[in-house]
Amino acid sequence: MPTIRIDGKKIEFDSRDETILDVARAAGIYIPTLCDHDELESYGGCRLCIVQVEGMRGFPPACTTAAKDGMEVKTSTDELMKLKRNILQLLLMEHPSACIICEETERCTEYRPQPYKSGSITGCTTCPNRYICDLRSVVENLGIKELDYEPQYKEVPVERDDPFFDRDYNLCILCARCIRVCDDVRGTSAITFVNRGHETRVDTAFGGSHVDSGCWFCGACIDVCPTGSLFPRLTKWTGAPDSVEETTCILCGMGCQVEFDLKWERIMSSKPGNPKSLPNNHHMCVLGRFCIPSLVNAPDRMKLPYVRKGDDHIPVSWDDAIGEVARVLSETKPERVGIIGSPNMSTESAYVLTKLARSVVQTSNIDFRGSDFPALIHKELAVDEDFERIKTLDHLKHVDWIIAVGGDFVKTHQVVAKIVYGQVRTGKPLIALTEAGQNLQRWASEFVPLEPKKLEKVLSKLADRESKLPDMEADQAQRIVEATQSGKGAVLLGPRIFESSEPGKILRALVRIAGEDGILIPLYPLGNEAGAIKAGLRPELLPGPSSVTVKETRSLVEKAWGGGNLDDGLDIVEMRQKAKKGELDVLYITDGSVSLNGFENVPTIIYQSPYPSEWINKAAVILPSNAFVEENGTFVNLELRELNLNALAKAPGVAREDWRIFSEIGNKLRANGFGYSQASEIIDELSRFTRSIEVGGQARRSSWKPASKEDWSPKYRGATIEDRIEDLASFIKKLPERETPPSELSLKELVKHVEKERKRKSEEAVP
Repeated sequence: MPTIRIDGKKIEFDSRDETILDVARAAGIYIPTLCDHDELESYGGCRLCIVQVEGMRGFPPACTTAAKDGMEVKTSTDELMKLKRNILQLLLMEHPSACIICEETERCTEYRPQPYKSGSITGCTTCPNRYICDLRSVVENLGIKELDYEPQYKEVPVERDDPFFDRDYNLCILCARCIRVCDDVRGTSAITFVNRGHETRVDTAFGGSHVDSGCWFCGACIDVCPTGSLFPRLTKWTGAPDSVEETTCILCGMGCQVEFDLKWERIMSSKPGNPKSLPNNHHMCVLGRFCIPSLVNAPDRMKLPYVRKGDDHIPVSWDDAIGEVARVLSETKPERVGIIGSPNMSTESAYVLTKLARSVVQTSNIDFRGSDFPALIHKELAVDEDFERIKTLDHLKHVDWIIAVGGDFVKTHQVVAKIVYGQVRTGKPLIALTEAGQNLQRWASEFVPLEPKKLEKVLSKLADRESKLPDMEADQAQRIVEATQSGKGAVLLGPRIFESSEPGKILRALVRIAGEDGILIPLYPLGNEAGAIKAGLRPELLPGPSSVTVKETRSLVEKAWGGGNLDDGLDIVEMRQKAKKGELDVLYITDGSVSLNGFENVPTIIYQSPYPSEWINKAAVILPSNAFVEENGTFVNLELRELNLNALAKAPGVAREDWRIFSEIGNKLRANGFGYSQASEIIDELSRFTRSIEVGGQARRSSWKPASKEDWSPKYRGATIEDRIEDLASFIKKLPERETPPSELSLKELVKHVEKERKRKSEEAVP
């Protein structure tokens, strides 16, 4: 094994790709650096990691110099330290340095734990980054106590016009981390260096807003910034947290691991989880990065149970509310009861709701919002027991090409986009059909803006390896055929395939195109859709999941539950139709994001959610439930990876976990098997049925209704997130305009806009 000696310490290393800096870090030897980051390629910009290597001229940077067998390296000779201190002092000339050379640092840190609010940061007391400043750590390591050069404060205005985070480039040291993570890792290229010399700064290419430049506000630039130049506006002044805890975000099907800063038993801020935490590896989307604290701390969260008395809702005890629900369910014919769950529930809650509906209420009219897409995936893959095609995202490294159909995953699944972009950079072909915004079009080797109704015909011919494909140029069709006819592929499938009348045929064609060893990544948009399907929360499914037509599963469930209605029932569309005809007497709904339209005349509505919605005024009983950061449980993501939900914060009022409410209703109805005391007991019970997962059995739904086209508008159990968070609303409002291809924009308008922005910034910069 090759060895290297650093500062007299002999170190073995085994990788040809390792640099001197990599080897030193692995051995616990500190070499200061400001431009280097684990997620970025070596850059060598700050020059603080320079070392002396025996036999090598000059002072090479450790981050870009390959480690070689027999090297003799020195990191802290007098000459080196003098050079590093000079380099760092030149950087500090343009950075507020009072916090770095202050003699009162120790006592100030002890007695002033909170940063002071300030329009512009001039020192540590006004810097929200005071506890996590990489620059300060390097200064302390190099022992700088005073500056030999006169500071030259930049005096640029703090940028607050864009959503979510402030930009104070007076703190910027031009390390380029933010630019490189945006370009090399996220593939967005929203920012760059502009100007030269002392005027050099980070900005958008044409001086416009970050929204217009294509920024997705994923926060990756914030997470790599070493100085606090970039900081989330909402949590800028909250100070040090009481604790930091990790859990799973449930706002889309990705299931990102998120670290939350907790204070006073409340969520104060969110940031990407541990870099090693799967599936997101320290990256997130705009929802998870910036929206969760405002969402879960909303002042209108439901806090008490209510029962309608005449025209008023009267607050009651949990016992009275549960009793009223039990009475209504017991007095209503099962076929006239509908139960709607939520994709934003834990898997445990979805399972207990399924069990309550089928084994106690004796109804099979059960469904959840957005269930058609995951149900279609299960139905079509069950035909050939082909579930092994759904793989984790790291399998994208081992495919030969990627095809994206049914949605722009850059917009809806930014973590998936980050991983796909990494593969595109290695040269793998990416074929995008139907919808694609600016980034996806730029990444794609082939983009075909097909109308959804034409997808089935095109994909069927492509699956049959025909060289002529309709609705595209012959040379483009030939390139697509050549790219997909050999090797194994990956299919990224979104729910917009329901805009076609034959989504099932589209899915089957894509499976054939991917090849025998190809993989499928279903882009579930709404949250724990895979977990709800696993729990059997569909009229044609049982826990496992398995079709209700499979005798083995029916026997297993019947024995475990002691009987129940295990037949097919009504889905949401059919419940709505029954309600319009006056054939539905009770609707138990747990997701206010489902439209009330068609259900207005249902005599008795039971509404359970963390948030109020249009259902409130119609509800006979209102039950407040916990948000996902307030409960323990599990979440099944789009890779079918089982992830943990951890109760971190205290729920408002007397709100309870969904599964606990369902269990108490079951107990009130004197049913057996609802004595759960913790979520782990529920998932253990559900695991008994997973032996039946992927069992064939055709669902009765042989065709699917085309979906109406909707713009991206994230919802969480009755809370339309953009309606509650102004920054998100302004971002979403801009999406259609900025995602328009450049060729459709007026060049004159673009030039006029750029000049206007430059003039505005120039005027703001004048003292």
